[in-house]
Amino acid sequence: MRRSLFSLCLLLALIATGPRPVHAATTAERAPATLYLHGHFGGPHSMDYLMHAAEVADKAHAVITATVKRNGHVRLRGRWPANTRRPLVKIVFQNNRTMRYHRISNWLHNVLVALQRRYHIKRFNIVAHSLGNAAVLFYMLRYGQDRTLPQLNKYAAIAGNFDGIPGRHRGQHPNALLPSGRPRWLAPPFRQALALRRHFPVDQVDILNLYGNLDDGTHSDGKILNASSRSLGYLLGKQARHYQEKAFNGAMAQHSMLRLNAKVATTINRFLWH
Repeated sequence: MRRSLFSLCLLLALIATGPRPVHAATTAERAPATLYLHGHFGGPHSMDYLMHAAEVADKAHAVITATVKRNGHVRLRGRWPANTRRPLVKIVFQNNRTMRYHRISNWLHNVLVALQRRYHIKRFNIVAHSLGNAAVLFYMLRYGQDRTLPQLNKYAAIAGNFDGIPGRHRGQHPNALLPSGRPRWLAPPFRQALALRRHFPVDQVDILNLYGNLDDGTHSDGKILNASSRSLGYLLGKQARHYQEKAFNGAMAQHSMLRLNAKVATTINRFLWH
């Protein structure tokens, strides 16, 4: 009788202390959002081709449109299920004419803060065209060391005007990269970026720099000199976790056509998710 009672007590003890079911966490970190940012005079549909290519080729999903009003306030529209594997976010600046880098980098900051507050994002990727790259660059030079903000993981730059824009910065022509990779002529914003590049996080961000060459002797995409676009390598190449650049040639490499170029889309999608 005593042995039976002892066996029963032992069995009850094993049941009480044995493995317990594991319950799923109530909140899980969302997959990194990939933001798409248009350039000067761009609008709500400027980055649609690239986003659609990502949806078709890599099962990404456009979830949110973040519209930045002229006063800097952000309106988020759309639906973002928490289990979305590759969420895409479109950014639209209502004031698409400003050339003030401080202002557009503030607007990008406002978008990231809005996404962080509503969706608790911790990491993000970004694809930017033309002047949108100035917003990304100066956002990172101002806020790149702030660990309370979402952290940049991958950055795809298309036709970036990192070292000036012909017709805007006097004395730019001719310009070329020296053997060191440094541009021969430095635009004022590029000089400012050089002074601030220590703020860009080291060994955190993968950078893909894409530029176009019309092959017409101008060494440009018809708007931005290749030396200006490629100067990103000299500026941030050593700061990045990995830096690579790729040229596209011919008519489809024209400045605005680059964001409608199937080869550009494929290159970006491989960089982001493969």
